[in-house]
This record gives sequence, structure tokens and C-alpha cells, in this order.
Amino acid sequence: MLRKFCAAALAAITMGSICAGPVILGGDDLNDHGSWSGTANIDGWLYIQNALSNLVAQSTYPSNDGTIVVLGAAPSTSTGGDSCGAVYWPGQALTPSRTVTCINTAASITTYLSGLAAGTNRPLVIVYPGDGAGNGVDSAEEAAWAAGATAISNYVAAGGGLLGHTGSYTWLATLVPGITLSSTCEADPGATLTAAGASAFPTITNANINTGPCHNTFGGTFGGLQVLANDGSVPPRPFILGGGATTTFVAQAQTIPTLSAFAGATLVLSLGVWGGLRLRRGNREA
Repeated sequence: MLRKFCAAALAAITMGSICAGPVILGGDDLNDHGSWSGTANIDGWLYIQNALSNLVAQSTYPSNDGTIVVLGAAPSTSTGGDSCGAVYWPGQALTPSRTVTCINTAASITTYLSGLAAGTNRPLVIVYPGDGAGNGVDSAEEAAWAAGATAISNYVAAGGGLLGHTGSYTWLATLVPGITLSSTCEADPGATLTAAGASAFPTITNANINTGPCHNTFGGTFGGLQVLANDGSVPPRPFILGGGATTTFVAQAQTIPTLSAFAGATLVLSLGVWGGLRLRRGNREA
């Protein structure tokens, strides 16, 4: 499973903690290099099945409707080379199976993200299909993603799950400040799962993620994200990232300062000691 990181919030020291939703971001076009055989997902689509299984299990978005939503693909049940089919069939293979809704056109994406921001749309997982497979994100739809970046960031900060494939990722820096995207990527063959990746994707091997070329690698600041797979470059470059951290995915509308668990406990203890000393002093003066 992906590691999730939580941090105690200063504004709610006595009320528990905040924990962001799970995220898997890839420079891959594995949605273009897989298929549904009629009985099982193959290669890149088996990777997507593993990724969705992980995200569905860990998404904690409140009052979610249990659905997976693909923003930037027309509805389709195609069994190969299609950005909607690449989520639909993996979604059907989950236990229990999930409703997959694919939303096409920039206007429809804008409307959906407005509903997300307003709280009327409450999916369990959102998928960015990128532009590496057929029926993927076009330039106008990418612009709609970029315009809705704050809604996406707030959604993840509130516990929602997010899966991404290769594309322009124009919205990504809003979600992960300091991250960079490179168009240099070597795979097919050469990409390898890290130990964290093998744990996150238990039913796939390096062969499954080497079924097609990769297009992007990541650099800069990853926040709480782990490297789940490296490309075949020497030295290797991060190819797929995953995880979640409140220090990275902070709601843009209302940023909440955070403390480490140790610092929060120390502050509470200090306040308690100070209050006790004040009380004893007051009793003596009385």
C-alpha cells in the first residue's frame, strides 16, 4: 500500500489530525499500452487496476459517492488504446466493481470542477488521463484542468484520490509546489519498480510497466511523495510517484499551519505545565 503521512494541525491540536488523500502520478502512457482480454486486464491496464485498487482503498473524501471520474475522455468501453476504457475495465475488475464516469470537453470539465469546488460533486477518485492514449486530454481540456487546479488541490487535501498519466500537467505545481516535469524518459525496457512501488502494485512486475515508452520524469520537490518506479536512464529518473502528505497537499482556499506530532505534543505539554504553575501560584496568593 502507499504510505500516507499525516500532520497534527495547530488549529486543532485537541481535535485530531488532517490527512490528505492518496495520489499516483506517472509520466507513463500505460493507458495506451494495455487491454481488457475479456477476462482480465493486461499489462498497462493491470497497472491501472493496481493503482485504482490502492487509491480506492485509501481515499477518505467525506460523503463521497464511491465513483471514479475521468476528466478529459469521452464515455467508452473500448478494450484497448482508449483513455476511458483504460479506467472502465480496471474499475470493473475491482472488488467491489466501481462506477466509472468519463467526462469530455473543456466546458464539461469546467462545470464538473465547479461542482467539485462547491461540494456537489463528490467522487472517490479522479483520473487525469493525459494525452498519451486515444480519447485523451486535448489542449482545451488541459486548460480546463489548469483553471481548476485549486479545486483539485483542495479535493486531494480533503482526502480525495488522484491518478495521473503523461501529459502537460499544467495544474501539477498547484498540487505539489516545487515539483518539475521533464520530457526526458527512457523505458521499454528499463523502467523498474522501487521497493515502495512493488508494495503499492502487488500484482505487477517490471515487465508490465515496460510495455510502452514513458514520456515524462519528475524532479524538484516531491513533498511527501515516494518514487514508485524509475525509468531506464543512467542514473535513473523518477517515473511514477505516489503517496500523500498534508505538508504538500494543502487546501488552497484556507491554508492551515501544521506541526509535527512531536512539536504538537510538546506544545500541549508546555501549555499544561504553564497552566499548572499559574494555578499553584494563584492558590498560594489566595
